[in-house]
Amino acid sequence: MPDIDWNSESLRILCQLFAEQVDRGNRPNTHLNSVGYAEVEKGLKDRIGLVASKPQIKNKWDKLKEEFKAWKKLMLRQTGTGWCPIKGTIVMDDEWWKKVRKDIPGCGKFRKLGLQNEEELQKCFGNIISVGNDHWSPHMGNAVPSVGGATHEVDIDLTQQEDDAASEGGDTHEVEQISPVNANGKTPPRPILDKGKKAKTGTAQTIQEAVTSMATSANSYASNKEGKYSIDEVMEHVIACGATYETNEYFIASELFVKKEQTKMFMTLPNNEIRFSWLTRKYVAKYGN
Repeated sequence: MPDIDWNSESLRILCQLFAEQVDRGNRPNTHLNSVGYAEVEKGLKDRIGLVASKPQIKNKWDKLKEEFKAWKKLMLRQTGTGWCPIKGTIVMDDEWWKKVRKDIPGCGKFRKLGLQNEEELQKCFGNIISVGNDHWSPHMGNAVPSVGGATHEVDIDLTQQEDDAASEGGDTHEVEQISPVNANGKTPPRPILDKGKKAKTGTAQTIQEAVTSMATSANSYASNKEGKYSIDEVMEHVIACGATYETNEYFIASELFVKKEQTKMFMTLPNNEIRFSWLTRKYVAKYGN
């Protein structure tokens, strides 16, 4: 089958079809399943008469994912740069772009035009890629993510705890039960101790406290990453970026932010200038100038 020359219209339809299949649960991991690919193949033929095979569609999915990832990384470099609302991309000199192209492979194409079909691509790839340095996993050791994405160390000095226990003559004491509050504001169930048994002190207690702290911090981090923003909070940011009540930008924001995905996208933008420009483009895309 010959290669497909994807133009702006066919790409727009393809991204819509991809997003529809994600909404229908046909992306169980990082790719569509067989049903999803078949539906996209059928949709392309029905809507624009384009015949594409599963390998061609999968190949384009992979390329779009890499483009989306490069764009997100590029946006992390946006602080202190210029912005062209017409092209929807960063405006900087040749030297800046030369350096950033070296650091972020594949981002050079965005010098002429920003990422297209961003809303659909966010739905497809937003929660299956990682950009920046805010990703946390058990391989980070004792480092625990905070709500802001930074990390702090849980210092467990086992030797010192054992020395403390020895200096007390090996006695055990009642320990006040710890009741941490998780990310949902609820207190998890307390562990029940058998009657007649004493809670452990020293090393065991320190480890228990450290694990509790790590779990609580991780829960808070996960909650923050899910992007749980109230309408009031988001609209305050809308006004802060310059979209006052009488503007088209405020009006389109009031329509967009009833949807969680749109809210997440807006809140990921790095500064007020970009947020205002994004709202302007959304209004023009829907209602025209």
